Amino acid sequence: MKSSIGQIAITKAIFHGIPAKGDVASPSIAARHSVCDMEPSAKSEIERRLRKVLIHSGRQVVENSSVESKTPAIVKDLLTVEDADFIAKSQELAQTLLDAQTRRNPSGMLFVAECLAGGSPSIMLVKVEQESGMLVEDSTEPGGVQAVRYLERLLLTSKSKVYKVALFDSADLVDDVLYGWAADVQMSGSEVAAFFLRAYLGCRLLGDPKELTSQFHQHAQAWVNKFVKDPDLRARYQMAIATEMLSERKTVSVRGFANSNLRQADHDPFVNYLSDHGVPVKMFDKDVSLIEPKLKRFSIAFESGVLITAPNSTYGDVIKIERVDGPISRVVIQDIMGDIKGRGVAGGSRPKEVDSGSAPMDASEG
Repeated sequence: MKSSIGQIAITKAIFHGIPAKGDVASPSIAARHSVCDMEPSAKSEIERRLRKVLIHSGRQVVENSSVESKTPAIVKDLLTVEDADFIAKSQELAQTLLDAQTRRNPSGMLFVAECLAGGSPSIMLVKVEQESGMLVEDSTEPGGVQAVRYLERLLLTSKSKVYKVALFDSADLVDDVLYGWAADVQMSGSEVAAFFLRAYLGCRLLGDPKELTSQFHQHAQAWVNKFVKDPDLRARYQMAIATEMLSERKTVSVRGFANSNLRQADHDPFVNYLSDHGVPVKMFDKDVSLIEPKLKRFSIAFESGVLITAPNSTYGDVIKIERVDGPISRVVIQDIMGDIKGRGVAGGSRPKEVDSGSAPMDASEG
């Protein structure tokens, strides 16, 4: 990513009020209709604090097409459409935030800013809670008294711990896919609240171990089913993928997996396929949380509608796969047979047919 989070300069900004959903029956945003008139010291302090948050807690994020959120499209308009109505678009962003929140989320303000990040146009979004406090002013007159005032709309104080920040740089808009940074001061370490990241921003973490592990599992299986024609070799490769996911190793290396488990001729095709589908070739942390239920069993589907599902531990011992002639395969099951029962198919339909040139095999819930 090309954005420079250490060089942020705000050029235009606006605040909108975001109520808590539990406060009233039908909450609505407190929309503002003019941009902020920030004195230089206030602007400088806001820039300094938000730079610090992104540098220390920022995580790279990317637009998540599987999540329904209006935010990516609105941000893209602000970044790419000439003479886009900044105030109207910022109000849309505020309404989208209100829609994404639940009753657990407190009221606050959404700060929307046009800025330059390292010189390129960017959009910054900040969800912050309002605070209150006392201001004490000494009189300059001899014998005067101190004036104490109650301030109920304080933002981004030195003690603020509850705000979320996102930065999207036009330099990181690639093939109409939005990339950016997100940080959450309320969360520990570099975590970002799910509602803010997914429901509001419509993004996912770039390089999130859970996502990368799931992508490795998905695309490794896809490569095997698509390109490995020998049924026994296909099965052994699929078992190797499951074993890799269930191993005690804390990291995954695409190249290392290929070198340890695939034939020499398959190394580069496998690595290139996964790389082309967004799986990093370099080592990444492993987290099987999203795919754990799929790792204990495997299934084999046939053109005739036959579907075999079994524990991984049975392959090679109880279940053997042999090639008979051309695309035809023989599956041998050597076990003590139990009951045979009739089993209907929902809706009266046959199991989905598969390519007769292969016998797809993948890990599944079963």
